[in-house]
Amino acid sequence: MLYLKQYEEGEDYTVNQYKKYDPDVLEKLHAEELSVLKEFIRVCKKYDLRYFALFGTNIGAARHQGFIPWDDDIDIGMLREDYEKLLKVVPEECQGRYRVVGPDCEEKFYNLVPHFCKTGTRFATNYDHGRYNMGIGMDIFVYDYLADDEKQRKKQVRLTSFWRSLYLVYHVDFFRNSVFKEGNLLPRLAAGAAHRILRRIPRADAFFYRQYLSHARAFRRKTAYVTQFCDTMALQSAIAWDELLPLRELPFEDIQICVPAEYDKLLTRVYGDYMELPPEEKRQNHYPYLLDFGDGHRICQED
Repeated sequence: MLYLKQYEEGEDYTVNQYKKYDPDVLEKLHAEELSVLKEFIRVCKKYDLRYFALFGTNIGAARHQGFIPWDDDIDIGMLREDYEKLLKVVPEECQGRYRVVGPDCEEKFYNLVPHFCKTGTRFATNYDHGRYNMGIGMDIFVYDYLADDEKQRKKQVRLTSFWRSLYLVYHVDFFRNSVFKEGNLLPRLAAGAAHRILRRIPRADAFFYRQYLSHARAFRRKTAYVTQFCDTMALQSAIAWDELLPLRELPFEDIQICVPAEYDKLLTRVYGDYMELPPEEKRQNHYPYLLDFGDGHRICQED
């Protein structure tokens, strides 16, 4: 089994970030994100594009039939062929009302996770302090073929992680960033120095992304597993084809959302007993630095 040598079932690999919202603000944010999800699903259905709920969104569908009450984002997975089709159809189909922001788009973001969002809104994270114009929306984790051979798999994960890290350091000053202000000083100084050096290199981020992409897409023939290399959970995100397809649907608020065929097995493998509510100290969200609904309702941590 692919996972046995990689991590123990239920082990927590995430960095905890959690801050309570004003209930009215979170309710409004959920409503806005749900409207974005509905538009995304409409486009996917029209063009036969496959997508599937991931992480907290999948847990939310299974446990709450909607958003996890304290969660504030939507995570969706797409196979690369479907994602690339999405990029082609969104400009004409959405007519500027919605757009995709990401490393392979004209409009960039600080990490390698593309974002489908509503134009005219803002959801700026504490990582970028409002430098990037990301709207309220949803993350899209692009799935590529994962090497079958164990040595090649480790190499693929290592190299995608290396180039992804350089891309991130180029865009984020980890020394000044408020998310890491309580971290160890020496690594923060080193990362901050690297950030300033890399910013002096013209189009360095484009080069880093091309290198990342060459390793993420290294295997063009179908392998036993697919995964996303966009963040640190490449091995935890790996899905066998019979675990992924055929997709099934679960209720999510007032709509149905697609999830992997064996979503229960996948969630249990990563989170353990995901149906049990975690204590507050283990809850996570992405409380924004700047939140703008585009209707005059704006919240900023510096206000």
